[in-house]
Amino acid sequence: MFGNLNNNIFYRVIFPLAVYFILFNLLFSLLRYISETMLNNGLSGLYCASISAAITIVVMYFFYKNAFVYKAEPMFELSKLPKEILLILAIVALGVVLNLIATHFPLTEVSEAFSKADNYLVDGDLFAKILANVILVPALEELVFRGIVCGEIEKKLDTVPTVIISAFIFGLLHFNWVQMIYAFLVGLLIGYVYEETHKLWVVYAGHALLNLTVVLMATFMA
Repeated sequence: MFGNLNNNIFYRVIFPLAVYFILFNLLFSLLRYISETMLNNGLSGLYCASISAAITIVVMYFFYKNAFVYKAEPMFELSKLPKEILLILAIVALGVVLNLIATHFPLTEVSEAFSKADNYLVDGDLFAKILANVILVPALEELVFRGIVCGEIEKKLDTVPTVIISAFIFGLLHFNWVQMIYAFLVGLLIGYVYEETHKLWVVYAGHALLNLTVVLMATFMA
């Protein structure tokens, strides 16, 4: 009924996504439980997310390493660097504009889930925010959503549907409509950049710098 699983796009996309989603959230819930019951809330949500992301990255890298997806070689080319820097800056610019729109409208009043997610992003000191939101979680998300999801889908579909589908999944897994829209729109550009370069470091740099900008804005401009 399923044919050859190694060539089944649903198996090669949905199975890694399920592993990513279940493993990360299971680890996060377990660490939060340990923090609340044994450490008297001594471990903030962002540190729990950082540890969970670090462990999940190791597992998901196994999927990426064994996926039959196109990987650009060499990863760093001096002649292409100016274009790649512009693409990185485009991700940051779009993300900042969308973030300003999201945070300067009364969205927290109409989306309780967004309000809780927004509070989670500031649950900890600056080091915790950077470790989770800038370094580890973006690395995990780019490995999964661009490296695996985009990489697998593009073997069957053209660039446009690949970017749209991957961005839709990226947005859907944020589980509140405000972040869904934000992640979908940013995901469209990040997906396009990945399809243009097939370099995870480029999309990771854009994602990480965007999150760093948002973290610093929230910290010093609040």
